[in-house]
Amino acid sequence: MNPEEEKKKAIWRKEKHLELKEELRNNEKFMKYLEKTYPTSREYFLDEYAQKKVMWIEWGPSHKRWLEKDDLKWVENATERVNEILQKKLFDMQCLWRAEKIKIPEIRVSSDFNYWEKNIFNCPFIEPVTQTEIDMYGQYLQSSNFEHSQGWFSSWQDYREIKKAYNDNSEMRNFPDWYDFHNGRTGLSAYMLLPDIRGEKEEFYLSLWRKETKKEAAETKKKLEEKKKIQQAVTASPPSPETDTRPFLDYHKKGWMTWFVNTFEDKETQEAYKRFGGERAFDEYDEFLENDLDILAKSGKKIPVEAWFDWKEAIHRAADKYSREKILEALPAAYEQYKLKVEMRIKIPEAGPLSLFMDWYPNAILIGRGLNGEPSDFNF
Repeated sequence: MNPEEEKKKAIWRKEKHLELKEELRNNEKFMKYLEKTYPTSREYFLDEYAQKKVMWIEWGPSHKRWLEKDDLKWVENATERVNEILQKKLFDMQCLWRAEKIKIPEIRVSSDFNYWEKNIFNCPFIEPVTQTEIDMYGQYLQSSNFEHSQGWFSSWQDYREIKKAYNDNSEMRNFPDWYDFHNGRTGLSAYMLLPDIRGEKEEFYLSLWRKETKKEAAETKKKLEEKKKIQQAVTASPPSPETDTRPFLDYHKKGWMTWFVNTFEDKETQEAYKRFGGERAFDEYDEFLENDLDILAKSGKKIPVEAWFDWKEAIHRAADKYSREKILEALPAAYEQYKLKVEMRIKIPEAGPLSLFMDWYPNAILIGRGLNGEPSDFNF
């Protein structure tokens, strides 16, 4: 869509929003119902409902077409790619914030970036995704280094581990391929060379907090030991049972199940065991193969599988190629949905607050500030 069409669509959305709100106000039956509700909540509802109705009118027909093709999952997958674009923008801002090149009112301490990672679509201080960035991600989709997802425990805003991975390939995690691709086309790899000034300051206050916490823990332990001695002196302790030195049953060990069946089961069970395929270690269930086969089976068309020395890898390559094509095809629709929500200021439901970490980290820093004789605030 060219800039002129974008402008026309934005104007249409704004005008349609006002038109729909006016329609609601002119609906006597509906307004009579609203009389029983709190005044402020009425206005919020009118505004939000009109926003959503604009989205239904614009996106509805396309949504139906995707749904009829059973391809809506690819739009959802493509929306995750818009998420990744936003994550890179947030990570770049984290690098600048840590180097004290910028200030962000919504960020008190570095752990706040973890919150915005989980609620990236509502993040108020990063610029919206542009068509240029969507096009760049499309190029990344077709590159040899495309990464479908990160590891289970990998975070997009894990600054320290990501920076270690950038400087040392032997670290616990990889440097995100999308970040690498983006940096290679924008020159923003320079951000990885910026110092972590803010992080070092936080670590200083955290070290004071840890020292104090350790001291308090030692004192508590000492009191408990003294209390225990008193109790033991008053009441004789019962004799402790002997330690059981028998080994654990290591039934996950390779060959153990075959030995067990051949040793303790009858011939009929042994034959059934062999027909099933014999022993298969628990980790031999190939979840990825199942997923690849499911993708290909639901494609609704013949997909060529190129020759490869490992048939599982050949299946995976075919499924991977098809998946990329479908994500690339769905990316414009996902981007249109995203833009509509941005323009209409539709808030995305939060992924959930990271209450434990969000409370612990800043509170520990404030305690450290107090221990150092400084004000209990985040102005440092």
